[in-house]
Amino acid sequence: MGGCCVSTPLVNDQPPPQQQPQTQHVERKNDEVKNDDGFVNWPFTEFFLSDLTTATKNFSSDEIISENAEESPNVVYRGHLSENLGFVAIKRFKNTPWDDPDYFAVDTETAAERKHKRLVKLLGYCYDEDVGVGLLVSEFMPNDTLANRLFHQKNMDWSMRLRVAYNIAEALDYCRIARAFSYDNLSANSVLFDKDGEACLSSFGLVTAIIRYNRREGGNVNTGNVTYRFGTILVNLLTGMQIAPSHAPEMINGKDVTELIDPTLNGKYSKEEATVILKLASECLQCNDFKERFITKEVFATLEALQAKKEVSSSEMTEDEPKQQEEASSSGQQQQLAP
Repeated sequence: MGGCCVSTPLVNDQPPPQQQPQTQHVERKNDEVKNDDGFVNWPFTEFFLSDLTTATKNFSSDEIISENAEESPNVVYRGHLSENLGFVAIKRFKNTPWDDPDYFAVDTETAAERKHKRLVKLLGYCYDEDVGVGLLVSEFMPNDTLANRLFHQKNMDWSMRLRVAYNIAEALDYCRIARAFSYDNLSANSVLFDKDGEACLSSFGLVTAIIRYNRREGGNVNTGNVTYRFGTILVNLLTGMQIAPSHAPEMINGKDVTELIDPTLNGKYSKEEATVILKLASECLQCNDFKERFITKEVFATLEALQAKKEVSSSEMTEDEPKQQEEASSSGQQQQLAP
C-alpha cells in the first residue's frame, strides 16, 4: 500500500468559478414526496422558516438530536414536515459561517449535487434575513449515530464495525472523485445509520466544508485533516472508546491489537482483520498535512478488499450450514440404527 499522505491529483483541481447566487422557493408537486426509498424525487428546496419552526415545535429542546448541543456552535433538530413526508434533520447555525447570505443557497446546492447511497441526502436550506438564521435540511436517519451505538449502547459486533469502516471510506472516496473539496469535522457523530442499518455520512459536514472552501479560506481547505480524522474513527471502532483526535496516536503507538481491542467483543473478532484496521489507523494518523482532503485510494481499496473477503467468507459459511445439518442428521440416524 502506498504512503497515506500521497493522493492522486484531480484533473483541473482548481477552485470552482464563482456563481451568481440564485434562490427561489421550489413548488412541491404531489409526486415529489417521500416513498419507500426516502425522498428520492425531492427537488432541492428553499424552505420557509415558519415551516421549519413548526416542524421542530418551535425548535424545542426535546427535538435536539445532536450531542453536546449546549457547547456546540450549531444544533441539529429532528423535525416533522407533514404527514406525507415524515421526519427530517434540521441543522441550525448559531453563528452564520458565510460572508454573504445570498451565496448560502449556491454553496448548499453544490453539496446537494453530490449524491451517493452512503451520503445522507440534503433536501434544502433556509435563510431568514430578518432574524439572521441559516438552516440546512436533510433526510432523517432513524437508527442513531455511531457515537451512541459504539460508546454508549456498546452493542456493535465486529462484522458491523468492519462494515462501518468500509461504508464511510466508500462515502469519502466518492467525495474525492466528485471533487467535493473536503469534509468538515469528521467524527463518530457524523456517521449515521439508515432504516436498513447501514452506515452513512452526514451531508452537513460536506456543506460547511464547501462554504469554507468557497467563501472564507480562498480555496485553502483546513477542516481538521479528513485522513487523520478517519484514522481516529478506525481507533474508535477497534477500541470502542471515545477519544480526542489528538490522543489517538499515543493510544495505539507500540501496542498490539490484542491490547487495544474492545473487551465488550468478548474475543469474537478476527485478529487478522483487526490487525489490518490497526495498520490503516496508524498510517492515517501519521498524515499531518492539512491539505489532505480525503482518504487515499489505497486506504479505500484495502477496506474494500477486506469487506469483500468478509462477505465471501460469510456466504460460504451460510452455504455450509445445510450440509452440516444434513450430516449431523444422517449421523444421528445411523446411531439409532446401530445394535
